[in-house]
Amino acid sequence: MKSKQKLYLAAVQLFKSKGYENTTIQEIAEGAGVTERTFYRQFKDKSDVLFDSENMLGQEIAGYLSENDAFSDNPLELLVKALIQVQVFDKDREQSIARTKIVQSHPDLRERELLKMEDLALFLTSEMIEKGAQFQNGESVIFDKNHSELAVRVALQFFHLAFSNWLVDGNQTFGAHVKAVYQEFLGLIS
Repeated sequence: MKSKQKLYLAAVQLFKSKGYENTTIQEIAEGAGVTERTFYRQFKDKSDVLFDSENMLGQEIAGYLSENDAFSDNPLELLVKALIQVQVFDKDREQSIARTKIVQSHPDLRERELLKMEDLALFLTSEMIEKGAQFQNGESVIFDKNHSELAVRVALQFFHLAFSNWLVDGNQTFGAHVKAVYQEFLGLIS
């Protein structure tokens, strides 16, 4: 296991047992079996542990968008299909639940989570625009900035609702919850 992952696991465990404010960087490093210096090579502060800059969610969605051969003239539909394929949360449900509880219990962490989601929205909008012209039945379909941004913002609302549902109902995958939310939405607008 890499030191970054060890630090994350140690931090979450300590945040759960001692509380976020009562946990020191030294304790996190010791819990991970590394030095404080190693901690600072990976993260700038203890809140940074909860907000990994690699953004696995964004990378999974972007990967789907770039690799998927199924073209769509509907950017929202394409993003929903990408969200349904997301597996980052199902890989370790308990860690996702623990992280969410920690973030939700501290105003400064909630604020940072909102900023992270805004960064994700900008990143995904850029990815959609970069995807550029799609071809369906020989006709070009352009995902312009407005359509892309609107689709991303709506898809992220689906994400939030699906994630909330997934946190309390572990009987289904995250993707199944996304699909259910999207079906509800389609029922509302038809």
